[in-house]
Amino acid sequence: MDIIDAQLHLPRPWSQWAHGDESYPHLLSEVVLAQMDAAGVDAAVLVSHPDVAPVEWCKAAVARHPDRLATVLTLDETSPDIAGQVARAREEPGVLGLRVNIAFPPAAVERLRAGAYEKLLTAAEQHRMPVCFLASGVLSDVAPVAHAHPELPVVIDHMGLNQPPFAPADEPPWRDLGQLLSLAELPNVFVKLSGAPTLSTRTYPYPDVWPHLLQILDAFGTDRCMWATDQHRVFGRLHGFDPVPRYPGYHSYAQGLHYLLDQPELSKSERTALFGGTTRRIMGWPPAQSPAAESRRLAN
Repeated sequence: MDIIDAQLHLPRPWSQWAHGDESYPHLLSEVVLAQMDAAGVDAAVLVSHPDVAPVEWCKAAVARHPDRLATVLTLDETSPDIAGQVARAREEPGVLGLRVNIAFPPAAVERLRAGAYEKLLTAAEQHRMPVCFLASGVLSDVAPVAHAHPELPVVIDHMGLNQPPFAPADEPPWRDLGQLLSLAELPNVFVKLSGAPTLSTRTYPYPDVWPHLLQILDAFGTDRCMWATDQHRVFGRLHGFDPVPRYPGYHSYAQGLHYLLDQPELSKSERTALFGGTTRRIMGWPPAQSPAAESRRLAN
């Protein structure tokens, strides 16, 4: 099996970088790859972010490392040519899907309800392009989208739950889990198990997280769930925030992998699906055929 992180962002920029904008995405991708190598992660899906990791930076990183990096793009749904942008994105090497943020600001979900994303969603459904939803706190608004676009793969980021450190966890942290589980009846809804350790009140290996994840896996099955970390949120000073004092769910990249990879209740076939198989199938990302990728597979 290969291990794929279904959600990473490029690191936050260094304000003192003085070697030219053109080289900047390459620097950031090398940081990500070093992190992946240290933890034993074979490939990752970069999620673009307009304020931190623009679309063009993600595309540049993917072009440089196509066997290890792919990307999900955040597009401007208000663009008059949004349908054309979606169609062109579908044809770009390494572009696997789109992302829609309806969690914040609060006006975003109101715009979804008013139909502002309909052209984007219709085009994505037409081209079978998965759309990842940041829907923490507004999970109930995902069901109408999945119903209206039954051929659209709808992916729920972060299990649809508020997660530290950028958003305070709910009280209790898994309060809205029932809303996520109710979406399991819709066959076109999938889940990223990203950021789960941040909801733990205990240290590694975060044993209080597993009962909740087991409910998700029982409801959706590993063929509809993807392991992911969103590790930039807990990566420390490099990303512009001080990790001290550390909350219990603060974790290294390796811990963000092994708390679940080493879970004894997962079978070999379940691990294969959860840690890469489902991501490759749903996102349409075939394994790389490069000599370097083959060497990594043999080494593992």
